[in-house]
Amino acid sequence: MSLDEKAAYQLLGDLLGLARKVAPGADVQLVLNTGRNANTRFAASEITSTGDVEETEIQVGVTFGRRHAEATTNQTDPASLGALLERVVQMARIVPEDPELQPMLGAQKYPSVPPSYDPAIERLGAAERAAAAASAIAAAEAAQVAAAGFYSHSVGALALANSAGLRAYHRQTLAHFTLTARTHDSTGSGWAGAVADRLADIDPRRVAATAIDKAVRSAKPRRLEPGRYTVVLEPAAVADLLGFLAGSLGARAADEGRSFFARPGGGTRIGEKLFDESITLRSDPAEPGQPSAPFDVEGFPLRPYTWIERGTLRALTYSRFWAAKKGQQPTGAPRGFHLLGGQASREDLLKGVERGLLVTRFWYTRYLDPQTITITGLTRDGVFLIEKGEIVAPVNNFRFNESPVNMLKNVEALSRETVRSPFAPNVRAPALRTREFNFASISEAV
Repeated sequence: MSLDEKAAYQLLGDLLGLARKVAPGADVQLVLNTGRNANTRFAASEITSTGDVEETEIQVGVTFGRRHAEATTNQTDPASLGALLERVVQMARIVPEDPELQPMLGAQKYPSVPPSYDPAIERLGAAERAAAAASAIAAAEAAQVAAAGFYSHSVGALALANSAGLRAYHRQTLAHFTLTARTHDSTGSGWAGAVADRLADIDPRRVAATAIDKAVRSAKPRRLEPGRYTVVLEPAAVADLLGFLAGSLGARAADEGRSFFARPGGGTRIGEKLFDESITLRSDPAEPGQPSAPFDVEGFPLRPYTWIERGTLRALTYSRFWAAKKGQQPTGAPRGFHLLGGQASREDLLKGVERGLLVTRFWYTRYLDPQTITITGLTRDGVFLIEKGEIVAPVNNFRFNESPVNMLKNVEALSRETVRSPFAPNVRAPALRTREFNFASISEAV
């Protein structure tokens, strides 16, 4: 169970009171994470494990001038918290000064956001998870494929308090259901997944049906050589690459010449058109389909930002230190990136392909070159050849070497619907069609 707002503030208030006695005159910052995580796993069409964990974790930070230290514990009894506080005080007195340390934030006013807490997720138990898994397994067996999946959910509360008067609290729930289906001859594999902060938005039967259909259709793939292809990327694949782009939006790295968004000769590329006209990327803690806390872990208020507007870079993220150094306004550490959709249906995306590929998702994605945001990874769970706007055959998997910059620069169409991916719940993305996507080699994996 997550602590409610009153209980969270009571715990943090007691710890601040103890800190005043142990370290008079020190600045103290407290971060409390409390909640429950539960899951059920199944593989080879059998439930294999279930788990349910409740935990409370407190991070204590102490500052003397420009010296600061912090430590974390999950022991919340008074003796353990007192011992931790004394250790942090000792460390804070001897560590080197931090020239980038910013003053603690005082009391803040936060924007209102839609509720992201669903009591139904908090009440969800092992029996309900097992029933969803059993239903998916039965559907897979009826289609003569094997099923493996993961049903997880969490409820958590984040609470902040410090000696300067800051208080912040946010409670959130999240549920994931994913399924991988494989044919018994090990030549076909399909995947689907859903993530939401409301249980009513998770439909295990629909997820299972999609994954099973992909598995059946992807069996006995045709061999296709690597190269550059026009591709239709489903939302999970788009979100995976988009996460790398969102993580590269730091102004400091750009100002220091360490990122794609660095302007040759100095400065950033804010104001430059870097992507197709159809590309707009935003973040907003009040996004109805993706609500989040209206503050970051420092307690800084988060507001809506448009990072890319109609292909033009409009903003980069500024920490409080870097904003002060550059005379800019800090953005905090935003979350909940949303790549806006277009006007295309799934059929429209396919119809625009003379010869290309449909990709379900990527797997094991890693940086090749952070400066160009070039990513390598593998396709997985359903790659299909498209000819003259129609899916004609399953094909082998590939390793790709590509940048989300090129994906968004060469985009030709975006789907109307945007969804969150279980593997990148911080990103909401449409399906899209883009050209010249670089598949570097064949992967023999299914």
